[in-house]
Order: sequence, then C-alpha cells, then structure tokens
Amino acid sequence: MTDYDVLVIGAGPGGYVAAIRCAQLGLRTACVERAELGGICLNWGCIPTKALLRSAEVLELCRRAGDFGVRADGVAADFGAMVARSRAIAAKISKGVAYLFRKNGVESIAGTARLLGAGKVEIAGDAGSRTVSAEHIIVATGARARSLPVAPFDGRVVLSYREAMTLPAVPASLVVVGAGAIGVEFASLYRSLGAEVTIVEYVDRLVPLEDEDVSAELARAFKKRGIRVETGCEVTAVEVRGDRAAVTVARRTDPAARHTVEAERVLVSVGVAPNTDGLGLEDIGVTLDRGFIRVDDDLRTDVRGVYAIGDVCTVGPALAHVASAQGVQVAEHIAGAAPVRIDYDCIPACTYCHPEIASVGLTEAQARARGIELRVGRFPFGPLGKTVAAGEYPGFAKFLWDARDHSLVGAHLIGPAVTDLIAEPTLAKSTEVNAESLMHTVHAHPTFAEALKGATEEAFGRAIDI
Repeated sequence: MTDYDVLVIGAGPGGYVAAIRCAQLGLRTACVERAELGGICLNWGCIPTKALLRSAEVLELCRRAGDFGVRADGVAADFGAMVARSRAIAAKISKGVAYLFRKNGVESIAGTARLLGAGKVEIAGDAGSRTVSAEHIIVATGARARSLPVAPFDGRVVLSYREAMTLPAVPASLVVVGAGAIGVEFASLYRSLGAEVTIVEYVDRLVPLEDEDVSAELARAFKKRGIRVETGCEVTAVEVRGDRAAVTVARRTDPAARHTVEAERVLVSVGVAPNTDGLGLEDIGVTLDRGFIRVDDDLRTDVRGVYAIGDVCTVGPALAHVASAQGVQVAEHIAGAAPVRIDYDCIPACTYCHPEIASVGLTEAQARARGIELRVGRFPFGPLGKTVAAGEYPGFAKFLWDARDHSLVGAHLIGPAVTDLIAEPTLAKSTEVNAESLMHTVHAHPTFAEALKGATEEAFGRAIDI
C-alpha cells in the first residue's frame, strides 16, 4: 500500500488547489513545499504586487483630492510602510492556505522533493531525508524570473520582480526591460512613487500579447504620466557602476542606432524559466520541452501516474488562475469524477497597471488572420456617468463578435475596474451568450459595466450614448 493516493509537489495556486480538491474527493493527499505555502504568486507575485499597486493608487488619489473637493495637504509616500503592508498581506494569506489544508485533511510537508520513479519521491527537509510513495504525483513547481545574458540578476542594481517589491527605498530612476504584464505593472507602480521610469521593449508596442488598440492606448496613458517608452528596441548591455547602471539600448531595425540610459535600478521582466531542476524528471522518463514538462490534454506526462500543472508545464498560459483550474481538472481526473477540460480560448488575462487592462479571446489581428468575419464595437468609458463622477482615466471596451453567428470572438478592455469587468465577457465567451443576449441584458446605471453593453451595441449599429 502506498503512503498517499496523491502527492502534490509545490503549494502554489496550482498545487494547493489540486491538493485540496483531491482531498475533497476522498483521496489521501499530501503536498510538499520547500518555501512558503501559496508559492510565488501568493508570496512574491500576484498578491503582494497588487497590495503595492493599491498603495500607489491611494497615493495618486490623495494627490488629486482637490479635484473631489477634499483637502489633503502634505500627502507623501511611506515606502517602507507600503512594503511592510504588502508582506503582511502575503503572510496572512499564506496562513490561510495552511488553514485550508488542515480543514480539508491535506498533509503539508516542508521540504524539497525528487522523483525516484515507480511512485516514489524523496523529500529532503531540515530533519533529513525520507522516501514516500504515492499512486499519483502532481508536479506543480511553477517558474522563476528569467534573466538576460547581458543583464544577470545581482539582487542589488539589476533586479527580478522579487527584489523589486522589497527595495529599501524608491529609486530615483528605473529602467524596465520588457513591457509584458509584470514590466508595465512595476513601471506604473514606481512612476506613481516618483521614480523616472523608462521601459525598453523588443517588440514594437507595449503589452504585445494584447490587442493593438489596447497597446496604443496604454502608450498614450503612460506618456501622459511621464513614463518614457522605447519600443522596438533591444538592451545590448548593462554595465553596473557602483549603485547605478548604464543600459545600452539599440534600435532593433538598426543596431547601430544605440544610446545609453542611466538609472539607479534595472528591472528585468522578460519571461519565466520553469522550476524543473533537481526534480529527477528526466531520470524517470518525463519529457521536457525547453525545460517545461510536456503534458497531454489531461495534464499527464508520458510517465504513468505523473502529472504536471501550472507554469511548469507546456499547456496553457502562465497565469495563476490557469494553474488553479488545471489543479481541479487533474484532481477530478485522478478521482474519476468526469472532469471538464479547460477551454484555453476562454482564459481571461489581467494587467494591474494604471489604467488596468483585461482581455479574453482573440485579438482583432488574430481573428482576421484566421479569416473570421467580424463585427467590431468600441465604446469609451469617458461618456459614462460613473467614469466622470469617479474621475477615472477613461480608456475603452472593444468587443469582437462573429458576424455569422454573433458569438464572442474576443473582448479587450483598458480603463477603470476592467480586471473585474472581464468576468462578464469571459462568461459570454465560454457559454452560449451571444451579442443579442448581452445587448438585451439590463446593466445597472451608473456603472462601468455599461461600456460592455455599449461596445456590443456599437458593433451592430445600435449605440445610443456615443
């Protein structure tokens, strides 16, 4: 008899959800974690960064207090207190994971795991090593920040996101290499705190995975905020000189056109590398693809009884909510509970800079490349009474509807509260909600959600408020 029905390696948003769902389904479950429960997302990513961004948002709002008839003289940032708050929030939620493990009967094991084959796993902890057995093993070890050969992390001047959220003080200047979600979030944060920020992006636009119209709107918003944006450029060298760095930037189409940007700190945010080192995966026959674990549609590796979920595997975008959904799918597959496979075309993506960005489905360029005939609607948040009353950056909602059956192809939002608003188009994308049903759904007034209805109406020539 094995020690466990299921052993989960990694307690991030994929691993801890998988472990809890397995236990709920009656499986003897344990979860191994070498660091904090909740993984990178909870402790060093999603949650503490959002706490810092919220602090920056409050700071910006206080600075504009006069616009709302409120006197708030002498407003200043206490960066140390902001960081302390974000760390306390992460610690609190990590304790919440421990509580959920206890509540659901998941055994939590502190240590580093290595697969030995035949369902056996060696766990090295403070008290030494031991070997346990499990019928099923779920690898959920996540990923870490990827460095650049020309800009290796030193944790002091050249930073990953982890160091960027615990700096002792706000740098006077910051170069952000990479304009994906992490890059633009930190650029937004540190600009709010007073840093001079320059973003360098290899592709010709910010947030290159988003719709082009969203990229253009974010560029306008960042320019208005005083953030310097250099797209279509490559960082070819980073020279650390004491407490500063000289960053050499070259135009991608003309490498000879280069210049140097000096800054106190450099944040490298150019993607992630999988945490598969030392797990013994290849030794037992698990196939890796550029370090990521290759899996099938049921998240199974090519070794019987071994699964992989989240950022460490080759399926799905590297997002916390994808890892959690995969955790549920795998747990239900193991338990024989007829799991519903994830539709990766219906995964929402959110970026928490200011203004916020959210999207689901195809971009307009992707849809047209596939030959889909579109009805495109766009509605600005600006005319909405809620936007005017709240004094928010306007932005817009853009909806792509299939011209034939009026199903949702994609939705792209930039503006106030859009990371919450994206839930409605995600539901439309994943169910039988079509343009007519959304247009005839009464949306409360005044709300930001009225823009979603307005964008759909505009796509079919029925817009009233623009």
